[in-house]
Amino acid sequence: MPATTDEFDWQPFIGRALGYMCLHLADMRSSSGLEQAEFLMSFGLPRREAAVMLGSSDDVLRVAANRKAKKNALQRQGNG
Repeated sequence: MPATTDEFDWQPFIGRALGYMCLHLADMRSSSGLEQAEFLMSFGLPRREAAVMLGSSDDVLRVAANRKAKKNALQRQGNG
């Protein structure tokens, strides 16, 4: 936390920079937005913050995750 009210809070900036570095080092920059968001969320980052980092919205990631879950459920039903 900033010591004074005039001091800038660098924590959000540092957190986003570390997130980008993790995506780069994991060679995920060319992955889909949902895969990148899931990767960031695996570190405890909220979906909303992952969306901001990826230039998306929370709703877009939520819908993509729901579609992926439905697709996986249909594939499991077909194989069972």
